[in-house]
Amino acid sequence: MRGVRLAAGALCAVLAVSPVLAAEGDGDWPCVQRKVPSLTPAAVWTGPVFDETADWRADDEVAAMVSRLSQRRLPVEEAAAEIETFAAGLGADEGERLTLLFAGLFQTMNAERSQIIDGIERYARRQRQVAAQVRQMAADFGALRRDGAADAEAIAEAQTALEWQTRIFNERRASLPYVCEVPRFVEQRLFALGRTIARELPQ
Repeated sequence: MRGVRLAAGALCAVLAVSPVLAAEGDGDWPCVQRKVPSLTPAAVWTGPVFDETADWRADDEVAAMVSRLSQRRLPVEEAAAEIETFAAGLGADEGERLTLLFAGLFQTMNAERSQIIDGIERYARRQRQVAAQVRQMAADFGALRRDGAADAEAIAEAQTALEWQTRIFNERRASLPYVCEVPRFVEQRLFALGRTIARELPQ
């Protein structure tokens, strides 16, 4: 009976997640959040219009700030304080360099966010492959158990393999909600940093 319950449980686990793995209009997007491949400045910035292709790397101080502030391990509060300190030390070109700082953050974090979205889609494709493997293994295991001539050791090995693959599938499924939130975390951070920079712009 345990083998029957195992096969049925494996199939139920796969079928339960099928609607998530087949997203609206995009078979590679597994999240309930709407897929937005790339941000626009207007979504995260209230300051002046800027050149999205600006060469912010030519300004060593700005480039160093972009590299540090874009790192998610740096708390937003600390990042905001660093922006305020940076702005306080600027001279007549304060507005230009602060805008350049945001241009660098926008380029860097928007690219990071797009890479994360690509990674989520690879994650979904791999999960579909695992789901297919679980379905096939469950079917094979069921057939093996119904075979009166099947070797007991072979049945035990098939059961162990099915349990392991089902566990992998379920662990990946459990982590999907968090994975799907990561692009939003990046977007929220970029918006918060942009808001701080905009406050520091000369009036």
